[in-house]
Amino acid sequence: MPFRPHLLIAAVVFCAERVESDAGKKLAADPADAAALNSRGVARLFLGRYKEAAEDLARASALKPDNPDYKANLGSAFWKVGRLDEAVASERAAVKLDDKNYSAHYQLGRFLMRLGSREQLTEAVAHLRRAVEIDPRQYDVRFELIAAYRALGDRAQASNQLDFLADARPSDPRVFYASALLAADRDDVDAAIKDFKEALRRDPTFFSAWQDLGVAYMKLKRWGDAVETFAEFARLRPDAVDAAYLHALALFNAGRVEDSEGEARRALRINAGAAEAHTLLGVILASRPASNAEAAEALSQAAALNPKSFDAHFYLGRVLYAMKDHAGAVRELRAAAALDTRRAEARFFLGTALEAAGDAGAAMAEYEELVRLDPQSPFGLVGQGALFVKQGKLDEAVAALKRAATLDPRNFEARLALGRADALAGRYAEAVVQLQAATAIAPYRSDAHYQLGLALKRLGRDEEAKREFDAVDKLNTEFRIGATTRQ
Repeated sequence: MPFRPHLLIAAVVFCAERVESDAGKKLAADPADAAALNSRGVARLFLGRYKEAAEDLARASALKPDNPDYKANLGSAFWKVGRLDEAVASERAAVKLDDKNYSAHYQLGRFLMRLGSREQLTEAVAHLRRAVEIDPRQYDVRFELIAAYRALGDRAQASNQLDFLADARPSDPRVFYASALLAADRDDVDAAIKDFKEALRRDPTFFSAWQDLGVAYMKLKRWGDAVETFAEFARLRPDAVDAAYLHALALFNAGRVEDSEGEARRALRINAGAAEAHTLLGVILASRPASNAEAAEALSQAAALNPKSFDAHFYLGRVLYAMKDHAGAVRELRAAAALDTRRAEARFFLGTALEAAGDAGAAMAEYEELVRLDPQSPFGLVGQGALFVKQGKLDEAVAALKRAATLDPRNFEARLALGRADALAGRYAEAVVQLQAATAIAPYRSDAHYQLGLALKRLGRDEEAKREFDAVDKLNTEFRIGATTRQ
């Protein structure tokens, strides 16, 4: 007979409802029956009526304060209703009453692990290990131990627990899932993908495995596989905002911008407060001509929902700069740079916005700080070089920009600024080389085509120059048509 999980769930619900009914009858006769309160509270936990469960279990524990099982059950109910500190305190009280109480150690370990500080993780491991000592047959606690050891960076201990589970439960899909996570931890993404797929072969409804498989494909930039994986994840969880968001993200990276926009908007219909979906929608809109106003609106909403989101502030700053709101761009890019000092691009574009706002001194200070923080990063050099071009310091500009282009040959800004510097210095042949590289990197940038056309015309290569100016006209026409369509 095939396994039917819905039948098992129905049976559990039926039993819980029966226990609740029987306990209710006992409580009608004796409202101070602690055992009946505990039984009804546990039944209500199974039925998902957590507030009522917490009330019953709190009364049971108050009537029998020395009963460790009642304390442990109360901790579970507190956790379910979001009273996290009280949940931990209740489990601690249960452990203090009975150090051999498996449920109390297990629950306390789980709660501490999810609260997350390193000190709490270390204590969580101690309680989870104690739970294993009390009842070695309870395999769920070993999966929790693997998660705790991974969070602490202790791969050896995590692997030890996995080895035990692989011997004890060789067909459990969670074993393959845990193996995949450990492979991902050691950057063996191919091995991780293999084990994620095996976990899904054994349990096609293993949602976490679908999500992590898609993320693994994204790490390898296998966008087609990521799209296929997240499409299935979204099909299995049609009302889950994270599934819709990840599907939209994969579609965008696969170049399917229109499909990506539709899925991002679906994510927001599921949850209008999903900051990441607002950010992605803003990025999608900003990638199209004439959608900057709507992009700014989406990104502003994302930044309001999550003020600590680097991406929301960074991309909002970029969009505001494109809209010539230089003061707004400076504000948002400064916020992004403060949120993540390791992201050089935020400080670079902050410098660019400061230049546009007329504060060349502050802009140069940002570029110099970038070079000081990381001499091998092209961002600071590009900023310095571009500003030197504007100031007419062409020799200094060329030196900085050549170094930037050497460090990152695919850096559009470096190639464009170096081409302009060479052209201003009368080195038109050198300018053409740099500007051709710039248009190859970003063929949608009309300014690069225009500068290339000017340099080619200076060399007497009029036919080639005309092609570049035609490209400028075509891009500008597309922009105007896009603007009209969006209105």
